[in-house]
Amino acid sequence: MDMKKILSEKHILFQSIVIAAALILLCVPCFQMTGKVIMPLFIALFGSAAVCMVSSLLRDSETSIGLSLVILDIFWFLAALIGEYKVQKDYGFQAYWIQYFYFDKLLVVGGVWLGSSLFVSFNRIFNKKKSLSDFNLFYKYSSYAFIGFYAFILIYSFVLIRLNTGDYPFRFQPFVTIREYIEKFAEIPYEIIMNVLGNLFYFTPLGYIFLMLLSDKNIKIKVAVNLLFPILAFTLLEFSQFLFRVGYCEFDDMMMNSIGFWFGNILCFACNAFSVKISNGRVNRFWN
Repeated sequence: MDMKKILSEKHILFQSIVIAAALILLCVPCFQMTGKVIMPLFIALFGSAAVCMVSSLLRDSETSIGLSLVILDIFWFLAALIGEYKVQKDYGFQAYWIQYFYFDKLLVVGGVWLGSSLFVSFNRIFNKKKSLSDFNLFYKYSSYAFIGFYAFILIYSFVLIRLNTGDYPFRFQPFVTIREYIEKFAEIPYEIIMNVLGNLFYFTPLGYIFLMLLSDKNIKIKVAVNLLFPILAFTLLEFSQFLFRVGYCEFDDMMMNSIGFWFGNILCFACNAFSVKISNGRVNRFWN
């Protein structure tokens, strides 16, 4: 490896660490806003976009921003494990996850990833001088970061916080859960909002990814897969919760999960159409 390449890799790593540090510090005040949703998400989205805007002045900025998202995820994953260990130690190592890293914190970290990715994607579309090849490494690294983050969310949501067994009845009557959410909203608004957001948007990224990966396939294949997959997958998911006594088997959850998945389909289609129109065909896909 020649010296020029070594120096280039070192400066990219250094830039990535600095950008990651800025994004990590951005998360900290948001983590203190437990019980709130809009304000921490607003700070995460626009704060991360501002960090990336400043970072875009650097050489190889897109690669550095992508790598910084990987560092960000690794840092908070380790912080969650260490924090959970300390909490478990204080409570005598209970046999269940005590939710040290609760959904509000996951929402903030996801918001930072989203804000950073949106900035780079919009910059690629609107900046006519920007080479499309500059986006490749950002897409690669940020995709790694997203896959790790998304996998953690799914495992956390459907495994770690559901280890306590109990009496979870079969609830297949439509709109029962939604009515309960409405009735209990005044009493526990934060928990209701997080449950609704979770059920609606857990699988929105999956819907986006499915349509993105099938973009070159026949329209009939795309429609069939994206129509049938959420119905079958989320039905199996709900029945597995009932079978293993780790959650309610509810029609409303299946419905909201499916709607969220299809929203991801619509979002992917709309973003790609927007990219083609704004860039006059120079960029035909918003993300990949």
